[in-house]
Amino acid sequence: MKNLEHQTKQAFLFSLAFYCIALATKLFHLEIFPILFSISLLLSLIWVVLSLREIIFSGRISNTERMLMAVFIIFFNIIAGIVYFFFLREKVIGKK
Repeated sequence: MKNLEHQTKQAFLFSLAFYCIALATKLFHLEIFPILFSISLLLSLIWVVLSLREIIFSGRISNTERMLMAVFIIFFNIIAGIVYFFFLREKVIGKK
């Protein structure tokens, strides 16, 4: 199965960028906000699925850690992404 490490991080960063741009358009009352926010949600869904795939197929973490990380990522989307990519991902995939 193809390794999707780079695509997972890229999807998260694009999602984060689109959330920031969408918030800026909301602050300036631009009509493009719903479109940008929808794109942000779609990209967010993609990175969540890819990160859950990394967690599920990881042999380096216990089942309890796997379950807690999955719940954390599902419920705390952007905050969990920041925590996952800066603190937890090295343990999950085993690379620096």
